[in-house]
Amino acid sequence: MLAGAQWQCENKHSYDRAKAGYVNLLLANQKRSPEPGDSKEMIAARRAFLEAGHYQPLVNALAELIREHHFKPTLALFDAGCGEGYYLGKLVTLLSEPELAINAAGSDISKAAIEKAAKKYPHCQFAIASNFNLPVLNESQDVVLQVFAPGSAEETHRILTDGGLWLHVSPAEEHLAQLKAALYESPQQHSVDAELPTGFEEIKSTRLQFHFCLPELQIRRDLLLMTPYNWSVAEDALDSVLASMSEVGADFSVRVLRKCPKSEE
Repeated sequence: MLAGAQWQCENKHSYDRAKAGYVNLLLANQKRSPEPGDSKEMIAARRAFLEAGHYQPLVNALAELIREHHFKPTLALFDAGCGEGYYLGKLVTLLSEPELAINAAGSDISKAAIEKAAKKYPHCQFAIASNFNLPVLNESQDVVLQVFAPGSAEETHRILTDGGLWLHVSPAEEHLAQLKAALYESPQQHSVDAELPTGFEEIKSTRLQFHFCLPELQIRRDLLLMTPYNWSVAEDALDSVLASMSEVGADFSVRVLRKCPKSEE
């Protein structure tokens, strides 16, 4: 609950809201480093790349899935591992209509990411928090979004309403294949986890593939920097890797999981 410039939990603990509009709920014993999560440089690169619209087909697909499977006049939407807020902010824009009241929020372990998210998307609520300890009330969310972020099926199940949706996005087999081919002699395909978490049923599983062109060197650098592959590039190989990225393929695995009502579990 928001009371003035503080958030209060059900146990009456108070947390100050930063000037940018977010709240820091990441406890010291939940940190493995002084500044966990993605760095400011990685966050800036991701924002530049995403704002250029290269992953817009994914955002469109997620919005369509919510329209297809959510029928209530209100929508509590939570992005677990929201980064700098791109997907949450874009979904609110795409889904906004007079007959749908949206309450959107997200959390991430990276302070740099949440600071950017809160400043750009003031109509959403943001917190610095772990996906393994989400700062959300039990059974309060209609849709939980998780894009390329580690997380806890138990926590997602806890915060979803009965019948609520979990939109889980992960890299599919050929995601960024051109980049991997430039880095490794024998690049490995991504493996997609098809395991069904306890308490959920899968109502849709789809694969989204598309290509995009990156004519400018800087946007190629941004894509590389926002991926784990950045750590695999030797300095003397950087130019050749960037040269291979003029056209890149995206390949996403998108699963829609429904929380089973208690009577069905």
